[in-house]
Amino acid sequence: MTITRANFILLLAAFIWGVSFIFQKAAMDYMGPMSFNAFRFLFGGLVLLPLISWRNNKGLKTQSPPSPALIKGSILAGALIFAGAGFQQSGIQYTTIGNTGFITGLYIVFVPVISLFTGQRYKNGLWLAVALACMGLYLLSGMDGLNMAYGDFLVLMGAVFWAFHVIIVDHMSDHHDQIKFAALQFFACAALSYLAALYMNDKVLLFTFDEWKWVLASGFFAVALGYSMQVIGQTTSPPAQAAVIMSLEAVFAAIAGYLYYDEILEPRALTGCGLMFAGCLMTQFFPPLPQKTLETP
Repeated sequence: MTITRANFILLLAAFIWGVSFIFQKAAMDYMGPMSFNAFRFLFGGLVLLPLISWRNNKGLKTQSPPSPALIKGSILAGALIFAGAGFQQSGIQYTTIGNTGFITGLYIVFVPVISLFTGQRYKNGLWLAVALACMGLYLLSGMDGLNMAYGDFLVLMGAVFWAFHVIIVDHMSDHHDQIKFAALQFFACAALSYLAALYMNDKVLLFTFDEWKWVLASGFFAVALGYSMQVIGQTTSPPAQAAVIMSLEAVFAAIAGYLYYDEILEPRALTGCGLMFAGCLMTQFFPPLPQKTLETP
């Protein structure tokens, strides 16, 4: 696959995720966040099973059972999606689609910050990008002092787990069947979300069309298509380009919120969005320093 094609796949994923925030917000009128995540990720995984079978029959991939490494990585990735999607879905009930999209996009800033704990180092300019993104978050969330709106805080917590998920996907997609990995992580997330729904007394069975239409729409587009495109695209697209492209999810989310919910960003919030987006883009100009640079006196 060419880099151009991989980048286009990631752009489609970003568009799908941005628009799909409409499904996520609308679904909260009919069920709780954990039950919604359980059913939509279960459906997303089921959608991929025929594709996996077809690929096996065509000899595109071996029919051997998943390796222990693939299973462990999928469970870890699924647990991270469970946490990220859980916080995000809980937060979207109390904030706008635009805020959800831009705050979620901060995972691009969190990825290099997290990698510092694995021994990776960056040029000092990275911290200017982080400062811009944090300043933008302050303006967007309407914080007064250190008090952040409840919904924005939940989405911010979700963004931290999305950052860990991006790191895991980057590692797993290079070594394993991307479609099998995507399906297995969806099933792991669905199982954890269903257990959480039971614990939180969310709906554990859905009966009406109004309930299922949002589950099926999100499960097919955001989960089966969007996340699978992410896994496939990240196998070829350079990490810096991939991160920038996926950050466009925030822009598509703001447009979707305006068109569907008439959400309008006030000047302060709009300035915050601009600073956050600038910070996210700047991080891509400060890739990890090579080991030999670190050893140079």
